[in-house]
Amino acid sequence: MINPVPQQAIRLIEEFEGCHELNCTDGLVHAYPDPKTKAEPYTIGWGTTVYPDGRKVKLGDCITKEDADKFFATMLQQKFWEPISCKIPHWQELNDPMRSALCSFAYNLGADFYGGENFNTISACLREKRWGDVPAALMLYVDPGSDVEAGLRRRRDAEGHLWRQGHEQLNGTAVPPCELQILEATTETFLKKENVDSSLLAPNQLVPVEGGKQYKIEKVLETTASGNAMRVQLAYGAGDWWLFKPHWKSATATAAAAELPTAGPRPERLVDPTKPHLLNIPYFSQLDNLENPFGSCNVTCVAMCLTYLGMPRKPGTQLEDELYRKMEQLGWSRHDPNDLMTLINSFPGYKDIFRPNGSFKDIQTSIDAGNPVILHGYFTKFGHIIVVCGYDDKGFIVNDPYGEYFSCGYDNSHSGEKIHYSYSLIGRTCSPESQANPRNIWYHTLFKL
Repeated sequence: MINPVPQQAIRLIEEFEGCHELNCTDGLVHAYPDPKTKAEPYTIGWGTTVYPDGRKVKLGDCITKEDADKFFATMLQQKFWEPISCKIPHWQELNDPMRSALCSFAYNLGADFYGGENFNTISACLREKRWGDVPAALMLYVDPGSDVEAGLRRRRDAEGHLWRQGHEQLNGTAVPPCELQILEATTETFLKKENVDSSLLAPNQLVPVEGGKQYKIEKVLETTASGNAMRVQLAYGAGDWWLFKPHWKSATATAAAAELPTAGPRPERLVDPTKPHLLNIPYFSQLDNLENPFGSCNVTCVAMCLTYLGMPRKPGTQLEDELYRKMEQLGWSRHDPNDLMTLINSFPGYKDIFRPNGSFKDIQTSIDAGNPVILHGYFTKFGHIIVVCGYDDKGFIVNDPYGEYFSCGYDNSHSGEKIHYSYSLIGRTCSPESQANPRNIWYHTLFKL
């Protein structure tokens, strides 16, 4: 007889799944789309995607909290706990914490993970009883570079911690704590599999990293002769990667004793008013577009940035018109920043990160890293989008696809190429809620992978 699901597994899964979409108005639990696909599989309650009777959850479904709890208990026992209990070898030799960690992993990635095509490492560890390697194997499944990576890392970390507790109990030995150094990106940068320019690497050989993002490292494996690059082993089995050291700082609690070494001091960025930081982004006017010239600032800005990053243009065509037609055909909104991000990310080798809480420093940091920026703002009544090419001590240098903006309206009689918009103007149009100290700017940062 198979034992019931341990409380440790239930608590761990509930911590990361949550009983989502409990509506305070009607007291019911509502279905919601997958956070990664924005569509199927639809989920309700505690991560339920299929009801006990076999029906898939649909958008618009709603159930009581009591039903959500009941469905969760039934599905967890029947669809996850019992299958993995029968399939994973040496199951009876494991204790409840170790089984609970695997149950959480299965609930997240599927009850058939053992022996699956994409689960060779974790399957080998379990089959060969290399139980000390299981926490590192769990950390291989975090979907690097995706919007859900941070949450998956926290979940894999918690599963690995529970597994280690169980392993310690099983062996009757204490697992010594591991002092891990934490590195924080000071600007937008990359984790790279090889110490070469990022433009020479395939998409699966590098991971874009946002400024402020932190990683734990177990050890430094090697450093280049110049001292500007080093290869590190990331914690939790996340692999070996090259870092460009001037883009990183130590964020360990004992940082004073463990500062990240660099080739020399890296002072705070000071703006030289005689030398603006400028990217040579080509200028396209939206007014010569075949498709909706008065409403296509969005795709025109995307076309400028993609062309700068190296996307070829078909002879006799305009990339902005192609982008417009693609969005129309796929039902994507040109006015939705998330749809624009989806458009850019649909092209292999190119990456867009959209943020709704930008500051002037964030935008400057992107430019310094060589990454073009697209800004959303109220330059017109219905909103308008421009490209930031650079900056100086007084403002941003921009490509405005509609001409030049003035408080009284637009002058379309001349080009909007590499024109200067003051910080005051950008604060007023792009962050009206906090224009004195902008922190609500909607902006996109574009990379070439």
